[in-house]
Amino acid sequence: MAKEKKMGRPVKEIDEDLLYKLAQIHCTMKEMVDIIGVSEDTLKRRYAGLIDKGKAEGKMRLRRKQIEVAMQGNPALLIFLGKSMLGQSESPVAEQDKILPWSDDATE
Repeated sequence: MAKEKKMGRPVKEIDEDLLYKLAQIHCTMKEMVDIIGVSEDTLKRRYAGLIDKGKAEGKMRLRRKQIEVAMQGNPALLIFLGKSMLGQSESPVAEQDKILPWSDDATE
């Protein structure tokens, strides 16, 4: 018996290092498809994990750089990171929420 040949397109080799680097800089799927030269379905089906890992690495590197620059004294970045990471805000406390000032001669 002769082996049957599979029909369909041959599997295209994809440069995984390039794909990972594109994901790290948060290229869109369309941009990755255009550069790599395969369909979006192929990228999602075969490389979703690699793309997710690259995007996570890119976010971590950006966050690290933001904190580094902020800690060098960049006031705008310090304010932004304080708001986004620490939940700080510039909105005033509502009048009914004020605790201070208080008086030592309060009646009990």
